[in-house]
Amino acid sequence: MASILKRKRAQTEVADIPKRSKPTTESANPSAKFAQSNGGFDIFEALGNGKELAQVNGAHVKDEFESTEVIDFEDLFEDVPFESVDSQAKRGLKPKKEIWEKKIPQAPKPVKDHSWRISEPVGGRIIDANPVFTEDEKYLILANRMSLLIYSTSDSLLTRTIKFDHLKHPFAHIVAYELSPTDSNIIWAALSDGAIYRVDWTSGAGNDQSWKISSTGCIHMTVASMVSAGRRRDVVFTTETKKDGGWRITANELTQPGSPIQTVARTIYTSKTPINYLKTANEGSVLLAASGKSILLGYVRNLDFDTTDKIKYVFRVFDSTAPIMSLDVRVYPRTVIDDRNISKKTPVVDVVVGDAKGFIFIHRDLLGNLIQSENKNYASMVNLVPARFHWHRKSVETVKWSLDGNYIISGGSETVLVLWQLDTGKKQFLPHMTSTILNVVVSPSGSSYGIQLADNSAMVLSTAELEPTANFAGIQSSVIRYAEPQADEVQRAKSHIYKFHVVQRTPAVISSSNPSHLLLGVGENPEVPFYGAPVRNCSFLQTYDLSAGHNVSKQALARTNVTTLNETPNALPISEPRITHIQKSHDGLWLATVDEWTPSHADLDFIQHQATSPFAELKIRREICLKFWQWKEEGQLWELVSRINTPHTASDAAPGAGQILGLATDPSSLRFSTIGEDSVVRTWVPKTRKRDGIAVKDGKGNVLKNWHCQHEIQLEKSELTDDYLRSTPYNGAVAFADDGSILAAAFA
Repeated sequence: MASILKRKRAQTEVADIPKRSKPTTESANPSAKFAQSNGGFDIFEALGNGKELAQVNGAHVKDEFESTEVIDFEDLFEDVPFESVDSQAKRGLKPKKEIWEKKIPQAPKPVKDHSWRISEPVGGRIIDANPVFTEDEKYLILANRMSLLIYSTSDSLLTRTIKFDHLKHPFAHIVAYELSPTDSNIIWAALSDGAIYRVDWTSGAGNDQSWKISSTGCIHMTVASMVSAGRRRDVVFTTETKKDGGWRITANELTQPGSPIQTVARTIYTSKTPINYLKTANEGSVLLAASGKSILLGYVRNLDFDTTDKIKYVFRVFDSTAPIMSLDVRVYPRTVIDDRNISKKTPVVDVVVGDAKGFIFIHRDLLGNLIQSENKNYASMVNLVPARFHWHRKSVETVKWSLDGNYIISGGSETVLVLWQLDTGKKQFLPHMTSTILNVVVSPSGSSYGIQLADNSAMVLSTAELEPTANFAGIQSSVIRYAEPQADEVQRAKSHIYKFHVVQRTPAVISSSNPSHLLLGVGENPEVPFYGAPVRNCSFLQTYDLSAGHNVSKQALARTNVTTLNETPNALPISEPRITHIQKSHDGLWLATVDEWTPSHADLDFIQHQATSPFAELKIRREICLKFWQWKEEGQLWELVSRINTPHTASDAAPGAGQILGLATDPSSLRFSTIGEDSVVRTWVPKTRKRDGIAVKDGKGNVLKNWHCQHEIQLEKSELTDDYLRSTPYNGAVAFADDGSILAAAFA
């Protein structure tokens, strides 16, 4: 007999399928949207209750089923005579198959297509523009492609990110940004497609409204606070391309919607060469610009205008001998009237110019001298020859006046900040910067310098001690530079370059012990030209926190030329090793790196008359090292423990080191593996360091270790016997199984 008891079973708990969060509309309150937002992303946060991460075909999925019971199979057929399915259907009865399907609980249908959640972009490259100090100097404002970044100068942390909608401007990027001289809470930002934003940097309000000033885009922008007709307003000066060819400078008065004053613009200057620099002074009455080898100095004719479309400037142009790379202007009132009969209303305009050959020129009272040179009676009294200074070997990337006008500050590719004392002619140097100095700004009080470097970082220096008080760094991996800089117009000796455009990989790895930390190999100058790319130097290890969006640490993993002379006697840059592979152990306490160094082609010119091939000589002189580093908690850095020179040999049995094609770490134990161009796989493990049979310990009693090769596996060689069909492996990889029991290797 069938049992009449049915054992109940507790309801089965099924984990919720991750669901993707629905897109939300923009908040009506912009200040709430941007308050205290950082540059990281929340992918590393713990998921709260009910947090949905995924969607299936655009809809959320919930597979629910009733609690399961233990079925007594005899109950399905109790008191029911046996009949065929056809006969049951004729009598109007449900077939036993349907009863079976109803009684037996069905498993939920598997979900096939899961959507993936993509985090917000992290990092980004700081654009080449002057950093901006806020009025109280508590914050420094930088910008990347489509965001304004507000950093605290007290703790170097990112306090707010103001993003512009990339869907509205899919191919645009920020070209310039400047604090409003009328309202210190407002910052103006110009995009390359001609859009201008007026944003409150304290809250982010205004990032959803823009003005379109030109259909041909925008090259540069600056802002002046001008007073006319009893009204003070911000006038935005921009440079853009003309539709019919050429370039122009435009003055724009951009008003808010609903304002009784109309938005107007006026072209104040046109040029046949690109205008790539623009700066105003003395409340917009003085305008300074650079166009190729020419300097443009404009002075407003009359300040009695109702709207900006009636403003007029008089421009004077003078040429330089080399492309102009940087310039700055200092304006102050004229206190003494000399015998040249210059009007007291004409201010004193001092201009400093840095060119592509490394020269710095200082023009004293340039506006007054240009005005007098046009007067026949006083032309002979005018001296337009500037004072010339020279220390930089290459182009002067930035030059600025100090607030009191007694100093000028300059910087360039020499990684040295130079302070020129004009009265005595003495120079003061701050050497050993990490990369090329791109921009220098002086804080409103003159107590700090804001410095932007080419390695995607910036810092704040105190003017008294010349010591850094804040440091801001982004991801410093290499990027491609498509535009040729103006400095390339000056012919210079260059290091070894690739004939064709190539992809130079950036080694990187996610920390297994801290998944939010990204470790990557970086160099001093991460911008690589698309054509004629030099062999990139990559000697540093950067640790970047993806969740917080800021740099954690940076240290050298190979020899560098930061603190030594970085050029040869024939003006060629000295090549540095480059890191090709990085791997971290499963416990996060060990790091394995591979660095490679090859001398420059120019260093082998002395053997060109010999029969030896230069490429063969380069291969012989190539140096490749496998290094093992241990994490030191006390110093918060990686300490070199073992260095293996030439861990693999060349594939053709020739002298010299062979390239390492792949590096892998064992996820279950302390072990690394490499594959080289010699088609050999080697595993590396640590062993206790001993001296006279006794384990060597450090000062804290910890046993010291060395690394050595544990196994060596020769991979099967090609069956092709013809020498001309054989080739050196150029790509390879190794990988461990999760339990470390299997090691897979491949090469091509």
